[in-house]
Amino acid sequence: MKTMNLLKTGISFMTFALLLSCSKDDANSNDNASTPTDSRNVKYEVSGTATGTFDVTYITGSSSGSNAVPSALPWTKEIVAPNGFFAPTINASVFGATPGKTLTAKIYVGGVVKKEQTEIVQSNGMAIIGGLQYSLK
Repeated sequence: MKTMNLLKTGISFMTFALLLSCSKDDANSNDNASTPTDSRNVKYEVSGTATGTFDVTYITGSSSGSNAVPSALPWTKEIVAPNGFFAPTINASVFGATPGKTLTAKIYVGGVVKKEQTEIVQSNGMAIIGGLQYSLK
C-alpha cells in the first residue's frame, strides 16, 4: 500500500510538473488582428470500463494545473480558454482496477473531439494516460 501511495504521488507530481512546463506561444502575441480558428470552449472527459481509484490532472482556463479525484466514471470538466491559452492538456490514471478494463481521456473543442486516447488496465491494476494535449490555433 505504501508503494502504491508513493507511485500515485510520483505520477501526480510528474504530470503536474509537465502541465506547468507548458509555455504560452508568443508568435502572435503582438498581432491584435489575428483571431483563433478554434472555439475557446474546451471540455475534458475521462470515461471507460475501469473502476478503482482515479486521478485526473488538467490545465484550467487560467493555464494552471488542477487535480480531480473522481469517485466514478464518466468525469467531465468544461472550461473557457482565454486568449493565449493554446494547449489543453489532461492526464488520467486508475489504480486498483481489474486488468483488461479501459480508461479513456478525450479533449473536446467546440463540442468536437480533437484528441482521444484509451489505455487498457495492466496486470498491476493500473492504466495511465499522460500528456494528452491539443494545440488551439
